[in-house]
Amino acid sequence: MVNKVKLNDSNSTRVPAGALQQQLSSIFRGVGTPEDDAKVAAKVLVSASVRGVDTHGVANVVGYSKNVEDGVYTVPQKTEVLSESETTALVSGGNGIGLVSAYRAMEMAIEKAKKQGLGMVSIKDGHHVGMVAYYAMMALEHDMIGMSMTTAAPAVRPALGAKKMMGTNPIGFAAPAGEERDFVLDMATSTVASGKVALARRIGVPIPAGWAVTSEGEAITEPPAGENETWALNPLGNNREQGSHKGYGLSVMVDILCGVLSGGGFSSQLARGENMSWVMAIDIGRFRDIDEFKSMMDDMIRELHATPTLPGEDRVMVAGDPEADATDDRLANGVPVENGQYAAIREQAVELGVEVVI
Repeated sequence: MVNKVKLNDSNSTRVPAGALQQQLSSIFRGVGTPEDDAKVAAKVLVSASVRGVDTHGVANVVGYSKNVEDGVYTVPQKTEVLSESETTALVSGGNGIGLVSAYRAMEMAIEKAKKQGLGMVSIKDGHHVGMVAYYAMMALEHDMIGMSMTTAAPAVRPALGAKKMMGTNPIGFAAPAGEERDFVLDMATSTVASGKVALARRIGVPIPAGWAVTSEGEAITEPPAGENETWALNPLGNNREQGSHKGYGLSVMVDILCGVLSGGGFSSQLARGENMSWVMAIDIGRFRDIDEFKSMMDDMIRELHATPTLPGEDRVMVAGDPEADATDDRLANGVPVENGQYAAIREQAVELGVEVVI
């Protein structure tokens, strides 16, 4: 059932990644976003779709650009440093496009790591940052380990709780390998990202029992229509017997690093659309030779891949493998965009008077 909640040739249109980048950049520019920021925002969204993270991909340009038009997001925006040390910074996202403020914050963390070995930046006054692992991955090209996370308005119940209190509060982590694919972890601290439930509803398929429950604790398989208090996502682990306290604990950890540390607020204090974030870069070369690090990463990944599989399974994967597989396919054959969202992107381009290129 899980595999049904995805895009395929019957419910989506394939578009070259370059054309999507051009289209999204023009839409962001069409609502007044400066060119450099428009390119960044488009790049983050297209990267998510290329890697198969469709819920956080190109379709979001419509909502983001309308938020700019409606004054919910402020552009041009300024990522302002509120306090700073050699290794840390607290910045304000300026109430702008979250993709841009998180990107600029990770650039800052990387520069600090180049000078001091470590850089950490917490972001307040922010909005949705899209695929959270993108910012961790920014560290890879600098031979660094990257980590990123973001908090959001309530969508997930605490372990043993019956009410939404935390966001899906995702975590991204990236470490470079040598000959093998880089290790890239991109995970919600809920059983599933909330966008997967919305996607299932749009394409008309049920969701697996365990993703969400009613306020009475009954499993939901019919995707709910929108966010309300009658249902909640489960924390990672689903229930007490399967370790729901672990997902719950990780979610609160994200709230602390993103919301409490920044002063921007933890999940239950946030309005929908508000997001506080945190990013970190670690210079591997301050610990050991980078080539030796990558060689050991290769050894570890190869050993994991060589693990005997359970009956009926094809292979043992490592974090980042499914996304790398998707990247290989989508760069070669085009990026699938859900048909309704494909039409909405074109419609937004027309309404803004920018060129339609997809």
